[in-house]
Amino acid sequence: MFGKRLNKVLNVDDVKVKLQIWDTAGQERFRSVTHAYYRDAHALLLLYDVTNKTSFDNIQAWLTEIHEYATQDVVIMLLGNKEYGVPFMETSAKTGLNVELAFMAIAKELKHRSMKSPNDPKFKLHDYVNSEMKGTGCCSS
Repeated sequence: MFGKRLNKVLNVDDVKVKLQIWDTAGQERFRSVTHAYYRDAHALLLLYDVTNKTSFDNIQAWLTEIHEYATQDVVIMLLGNKEYGVPFMETSAKTGLNVELAFMAIAKELKHRSMKSPNDPKFKLHDYVNSEMKGTGCCSS
């Protein structure tokens, strides 16, 4: 068995797209088997642990193998995973991506803390960030 397998069907603009997802968890023991799957893959998702620099550094090795074994038009996406249990977003000072959202999220949290009464519902910073990031680019949640 090659890692974990998941089948998922998504409705994309009234067209059903079936995904067959193989998860190797990046384990070396699957690497030789992975080469065979690269040839048939239409898309590859590379995940790294945002709390572990080594996992990000390993991405280059995976990309090298992908370019060697996968088809030339394979879709590739890089995903960051794990967040220390705190809200996480990627920002860019150059493009301004999510900079305003980060400031607004913190401002809302601070306002809520300073003005709330005991019976007010708790402001959920993580939920707010996730809801505001939906649809703001290729990599939003």
